[in-house]
Amino acid sequence: MSKTSSVRSSIVSRRRFLKLAGLGGGVVLIGACAAPPAPSPAPAGETAPAPAAQEGAGATAEPIVFWTPGGSAVYCQNFNAISKAFAEEYPGLTVADAQCGAGDQNFLEVLLARVAAGNPPDTTIIWDSPVSLAVRGALEPLDDLMRASRYSQAEAWPPGVLASCQWQGKTYGLPTAAGTYAVYYNEALFESKGISAKREDFPKTWDELRKLSKEFTVWDGDTLKSTGFLPTVVDNVELNIFSALNGGQVFDAANNKFTLDSEQNIEMMQFMLDWLNEEYKGDLNLVNSSANWNFYPDGNGRPPEFQNGTMAMQSSGFWVAGDMYGVEVKPEAQNWNVAQYPVGPSGSGTKSGYWPNWMVIPKGAKRREDAFKYMDYMSAIGILTWFEAIPDMPTNKNVDINKLLPKKVAEMRGEEFARDVLMFFYKQLDVATPMWTSPVQNFANDQITRMIEQVYTKQATPKDALAEAQKACQAELEKVMKA
Repeated sequence: MSKTSSVRSSIVSRRRFLKLAGLGGGVVLIGACAAPPAPSPAPAGETAPAPAAQEGAGATAEPIVFWTPGGSAVYCQNFNAISKAFAEEYPGLTVADAQCGAGDQNFLEVLLARVAAGNPPDTTIIWDSPVSLAVRGALEPLDDLMRASRYSQAEAWPPGVLASCQWQGKTYGLPTAAGTYAVYYNEALFESKGISAKREDFPKTWDELRKLSKEFTVWDGDTLKSTGFLPTVVDNVELNIFSALNGGQVFDAANNKFTLDSEQNIEMMQFMLDWLNEEYKGDLNLVNSSANWNFYPDGNGRPPEFQNGTMAMQSSGFWVAGDMYGVEVKPEAQNWNVAQYPVGPSGSGTKSGYWPNWMVIPKGAKRREDAFKYMDYMSAIGILTWFEAIPDMPTNKNVDINKLLPKKVAEMRGEEFARDVLMFFYKQLDVATPMWTSPVQNFANDQITRMIEQVYTKQATPKDALAEAQKACQAELEKVMKA
C-alpha cells in the first residue's frame, strides 16, 4: 500500500465520512444499515401519481409528499409514525408514506430533475448542504414561514448550526437533527497513569494534549502498540473544528471567500505534522499497519482499538456513544468519558462541530406552507420519536432534551451517565463553529482531503498544500457563482 492510499484509508474509511462521500451521491447509510428498496420517483417531466389519502377525519386527497435520501428500515418507517401523529395535531393535513432513497438512481440528481420539471416533493431531508442547493436556485427560502411558525423562529436554533442553512441573507433549510463532536477518552487508562480522569481536568490546550498523549503512546520496533491521541484522525469535517480551535476558519460566508491558506490554518497543519513526526515516527503507514485506530471495525476485519483499551483518546461525534457497543468493549475500555476540545496556540476558546440532517422545501413545491408545518412539527415534536428509533440529536431549542435518553448508553452505563453524556453533547451546540456554509461544499471536501494527504505524506508543506487547496476552491466557487 502506498503512503497516499494509506493516508486516504485513514481519512476516508471512518464511518461518518461514508456519509460525507454520499453527499450528492445516491443512497447512503444511516445507523450502518442499508436503505430498503424504494420506488423510484417519476422521471423528470412526468407527474408521480398522488398517494392514496390516509384514513381519518379531515383527510385530504393530496397528502404532503416527504422524501429522505435513504436510510435503514427503522429510520424510514419511523417517519410514518411521526406523520400519523402530525395529522392528529393538524386536522385536514396528512403526509404520504416517506419515500426513502431513489432506488438505483442518484437521489440528488432525481431531486434536481424533479425541481427542474416543476414536480418536486413538498419537503425532503437532505445530506447535501442547503447552501450548495440554494445557490443553484433549487430550494425555497423559509424566512417568512419561520417568523410565523410555532417552533422554528431563527432564535430557536444555535447560530453556528443555522448558519449551514443561510445564504446571502436568506434561510433555506432547518437543521433538524445533528450530532456534535468532542473527545472521547478512556478513564481507566488515565487513572492507571495517576492522571485525573475528571472531565474538567482534561487538557485545555493543544500543547497539553500533545504532552498527555505521549504518556500512552508505545512502540515495539515499528509496531504501534498503544496510542494517546492521533493527530491524523482529524478529517475534512473535523478540520473545520480544529481550524476554529486555532482562531481560523475554512470558509468566510460573510465575504463569500475560502480562507484555507490563512496563517492560523498553516499553523494548525504544521502543528499536526510536527506531532506526527515526533510521536508517530512521521509515518502513517506504520501507524495504520499496526492496528485499527478507530471506533469501528475496518475493511480488513480488525477490531477498533479504542474498544480494545489501547487508545486513550479520539475525536468523534455523539453517535459513537451508542455505536461503540456494536463490537465487544473489553473491560479495560468500558469506563469512558467525553471532554471538550483543547484550544490551539492562536485560538481563544473551545469549539465543536456537527453532522446535520437538514429539512428543506424544494423550489416549486406545491404545498409550501403545509410542508413547512410538517418541518416545524418534526423539529420540535417529531424529533422525540425520531430519537427513539435513531438517536440523532435535536438542535431546536424548543425540544425538551430531558425527555430523551440514549438507550444503548443507558443499558451499558446506566441512565445517569447516559443523560449526562447526552446533555454534554447537546451543550456543544452552543460552541459549534459555522460549518457547511460553502456553495461548493463537496468540491471543497475533496480538496481538503487531498491537502491532508499531501501534508501527511510529505508531498507538500502545509503552506504549499493549503495554498493549492485555496486556489482550487476559490476558482470553483467563482465558476459556480458566475453560472
